Amino acid sequence: MVTNREPRLLVDSTAGRLARWLRILGFDTEYVAASEPSRLVRLSRQSGRRIVTRSERLARRLGPQAIHLASEHLPEQLRQVIGQTGCWKRRLFSRCNICNVALIEIPKEHLAGRIPVYVYNHHDRFSACPVCGRYYWQGTHYQYMLEAIERALEGKNDG
Repeated sequence: MVTNREPRLLVDSTAGRLARWLRILGFDTEYVAASEPSRLVRLSRQSGRRIVTRSERLARRLGPQAIHLASEHLPEQLRQVIGQTGCWKRRLFSRCNICNVALIEIPKEHLAGRIPVYVYNHHDRFSACPVCGRYYWQGTHYQYMLEAIERALEGKNDG
């Protein structure tokens, strides 16, 4: 089935760290800690999400509805998911990397007293997760993540 929608992913416990990075890239990615195959298959079918797993057995069971990760290394996993989904939203940092909810821009003035003074004084653009209430801004962590993504997409592994 081919659709114009962005891929919706379900990452299982065999690739938990990957879920956060897929969200950072802008993929709608749910993480399920359960490893019972029948539950994962049911969740995938009910939600219309492709399962991303390192389990060969589960991937075989699901066929094209699964992405079987060939590597245990995060950069290679990112490249594989991008390659197999055929797209990348290029909407970096548009989702909460904890909740998977789309972030909303929030006026700086609304954050006075809610974020560190240094951050308030040195940044002008902020986003917030409407579910968990986390705030996001382009601090040093942002630059670190951009560099890590660039290395991953260029095919360079960290250390």
